[in-house]
Amino acid sequence: MNDETAEYEPNDSLPVKETKLPEGLRIVDVETPYKGREAGETAMTLFVPQGYATPTWIHMEEEGESRLYTLIVNPLTGRTELKDGRVEMERKGF
Repeated sequence: MNDETAEYEPNDSLPVKETKLPEGLRIVDVETPYKGREAGETAMTLFVPQGYATPTWIHMEEEGESRLYTLIVNPLTGRTELKDGRVEMERKGF
């Protein structure tokens, strides 16, 4: 990320590389407690070296099948969990 513009910039020195979703799978929207639901081109989740991450719910759809999935980023570990269907973010305390 560019600190001056707050825009994403690819960085070849990072251990994780960009990847594309499989054909027919698309992101419908992304939810965070700070930005709410975003359905545009860009959404961001911050991962910090200590393992923490922005709580994030990524809603995806398998085109042609009309199947929905939710990828949840755990804020304490940064690990993800895949759920069948659309799971809405709980907004307790936000």
